[in-house]
Amino acid sequence: MGQQPEVDITDLQRRNDQLARSNTALTAALERATTALEKAKSQLNASNDAPRTLATMVRVVTNVSDRFGVQHATAQVMVGQRAMVVPVSASMQASRLQPGATVALDESMVVVDQYATSATGLVRSVSEVLPDGRLLVSDTSGATNVVQPSHQLRSCHVEPSDRVSVDPSFRFALELLPAPDTRELILEQVPNVSFADIGGQKRAIERIQDAIELPYLHRDLYERFHLSAPKGVLLYGPPGNGKTMIAKAVAHSLSQGASGGVFLSVKGPELLNKYVGESERCIRLIFSRARERAQDGTPVVVFIDEMDSLLRTRGSGVSSDMETTIVPQFLAELDGIESLNNVLVIGASNRIDMIDPAVLRPGRLDVKIYIDRPDEAAAAEIMAHYITDALPLEGDAQTMAQAAVRDMYARVTDRQLALVCDERGDWSPLYLADLMSGAMIKNIADVAKTYAVKASLTHGDVVRLTGRMLGEAVEQQFLETREALGDVNPEQWSKVNGIDSGAITRIRATRDDR
Repeated sequence: MGQQPEVDITDLQRRNDQLARSNTALTAALERATTALEKAKSQLNASNDAPRTLATMVRVVTNVSDRFGVQHATAQVMVGQRAMVVPVSASMQASRLQPGATVALDESMVVVDQYATSATGLVRSVSEVLPDGRLLVSDTSGATNVVQPSHQLRSCHVEPSDRVSVDPSFRFALELLPAPDTRELILEQVPNVSFADIGGQKRAIERIQDAIELPYLHRDLYERFHLSAPKGVLLYGPPGNGKTMIAKAVAHSLSQGASGGVFLSVKGPELLNKYVGESERCIRLIFSRARERAQDGTPVVVFIDEMDSLLRTRGSGVSSDMETTIVPQFLAELDGIESLNNVLVIGASNRIDMIDPAVLRPGRLDVKIYIDRPDEAAAAEIMAHYITDALPLEGDAQTMAQAAVRDMYARVTDRQLALVCDERGDWSPLYLADLMSGAMIKNIADVAKTYAVKASLTHGDVVRLTGRMLGEAVEQQFLETREALGDVNPEQWSKVNGIDSGAITRIRATRDDR
């Protein structure tokens, strides 16, 4: 017998390990293939799912059960603008289908599912709530639709001017939207400006105190004489002479009582909106805010600046005749606060001639106070508010202030701004004194102080404010005012600034020959 070959155990073990690794790799590959196959099958099944049509539920038309207890129901739905009556799946309870909800229709147009009310839709403003609960809604162009409130909306309190979302079929108001933020239009505050902070307007302040403070601070006496507080006050006159400060001082004065006070400052021009009804809605919101704040006895001052831009004379053709709807809305709100003794409307305007006469009649804006430009004595009083001995001065504050005011009001060639021609063809000189305002006086003082600050930074030490600096500030104001006259419309400019009642037809700026 031949000799048997020797078995190499090590080689067998190596081959066995290789086979084991190959088997493991093959198993992993099979698992991956199985997973990929199952994924492909799942994707194929998903792509084979029948499409569903989304519709808006209107109402259940029929709902009966046969002798076996099987439901037989139909429902009216809206698919876009198309109304349809479709079956309801027996697996659904027709009684739970809610008007305005979104429902799903299968390929056979059977209602098979219901979703929550859509969170999106067209935004409309509620014009009127009808007695049966239906709503009249309008868009920005004024087009009106009658819609039903959805099931969700029926539990909400809806009022005219509220905003709602509407489904694409224009049959349902789906959701009550939050009121828009009006904080950018209304600044609510308690001013810290008092009448003592206002210089050069003593006569106007006395008139407004008599007209406003007395009725609020002495109500019992007024009631004995059957007098009521005025609803509104109009402050009018050239720009920059303290109309806004006076309104704030009124609110500050009224706030000194136990109940405090509130000042609602309204940006008149920003209330104008190109969308139909938006300006009127904002006016309603403003007066609604005033009523809320005045309910507890708190005096509320509603200050409307640039009133002529908001309440122009109807039929003037300005702003595409928006005033034909804005003015009546304002008047309706103003007349509606007669029972509230704590709301006062103060308007400010540079052009009283442009405000609708119905706004100005007695019983609305009862008190009209002209805020004139300061004369030389009033200007000295105003300047004394800004140039005081508390500042680092080179000299006496009163002496320096009076010298600066004499320079401002000097009717000399160096302070002649222009020659103006009236409608009769007569030319006359226009001086800086003719256009001087409280705002200009404050600006002159501030410019002089800026000169002192810059000089202090240059020298590394505090440089005192001098009379020469004040003179240079007056000169700068003169040059800026003269330059601004170059591009103005003479008639409009003279009306705004109260020069000859708008009779200026030409302006010829003075040349600088100095």
